[in-house]
Amino acid sequence: EEWLLLRIGAVPRNSLGWFRCGVGFYNKKEYTKAIECFEKSVELDPMNYNAYQIMARACIAVNRKDDAIAALKQSVMLDNPSDWQLLVELTSNKE
Repeated sequence: EEWLLLRIGAVPRNSLGWFRCGVGFYNKKEYTKAIECFEKSVELDPMNYNAYQIMARACIAVNRKDDAIAALKQSVMLDNPSDWQLLVELTSNKE
């Protein structure tokens, strides 16, 4: 949180704020910072499958495949059908 406070001058107070910060960093290809924001977002709202979904893609971008798989599993457990395909693709060589 401190790095965001130093950079922006404030920090989000809710899950949606952290999610939107994560999307901003993701769009700027600052994936590690995006992941931190998404982690904070789901800590505040564990039902936010959108945060898990984009966190997984950020994890893939920084070669954190196992973390990506874990995030995708959370997303599909929350009934987000769009992540099934990527989850199957990432786990296909784990058999």
